[in-house]
Amino acid sequence: MQPQLMPVPFYEDIVVLVDRENEPYVAMKPIVTNIGLNWDIQRHKVVDRFGSVAVEMTATGGDGKQYNMTCLPLRKLPAWLYSISPNKVTLELRDKVIRYQEECDDALWDYWTKGNATRRGNNSINQQIALSRHRVALLEKLLKSRDNTLRGALHEQLTMVSKQLGLSVPALEAIGKGLPPVPEIVNDFWAALELLDRLGERYNHAGSMSGTIALNYPHLKLLFKKHRISFRFTAELRQALSVSPQPKFLEYKVLYSRIEDKSVRCWVFEGPIRPELYVLT
Repeated sequence: MQPQLMPVPFYEDIVVLVDRENEPYVAMKPIVTNIGLNWDIQRHKVVDRFGSVAVEMTATGGDGKQYNMTCLPLRKLPAWLYSISPNKVTLELRDKVIRYQEECDDALWDYWTKGNATRRGNNSINQQIALSRHRVALLEKLLKSRDNTLRGALHEQLTMVSKQLGLSVPALEAIGKGLPPVPEIVNDFWAALELLDRLGERYNHAGSMSGTIALNYPHLKLLFKKHRISFRFTAELRQALSVSPQPKFLEYKVLYSRIEDKSVRCWVFEGPIRPELYVLT
């Protein structure tokens, strides 16, 4: 029997229980995003620390769609929650992290043992109110957000909550507007720079401590030629990089080069490069 998703209201958030052969598991991505942490980083931590019990599973949501999820047994959730130090998160997230540490596993266990067993598919009035508020909050976040990955995750939650309430699901395209897709040539370019990093080459003329990436194309051409990296600096690439969202293009200007010890003209981007976004082939 395929696992089933069970959205559970927790204050202003929704967390997700997964019924796997009558055992409670917790979908980790909703909790991670609810408390404002980076899912990619936390997923690696979950797999590393709880590899013997963490599972990847495909479950059916209330909308009938299939969802791939990284899940922990509910009994292991406190161990992961208490691995997060409230003193190491931003001040606005601190109280929320503490609330999750102190109450979330109990709330989920109560729902599993009391609420779900007797009211599956039939929420209490308080749950209905919490779900309705969360649905409105998700719609507001979707309307404001332009990050396509975040928008996709928010829309998944909106779909589950809407179906739980028996309401229609607005199309993602009808709620706000995401960023245009990044041309593949941009991904190839940043992947090539990540390869230069691995080869130990210096290409950032602003210096590693500046918080920016300053690129001089003639210098990059020499480095690519040196390492036989096939790449052309075309007008299409320049246009695409001028709207690059990550790293974000800032300006084109003359600056002092930490590499050449003189002033050079550079394209300047927000740093650092996030190599996990780019695939080297």
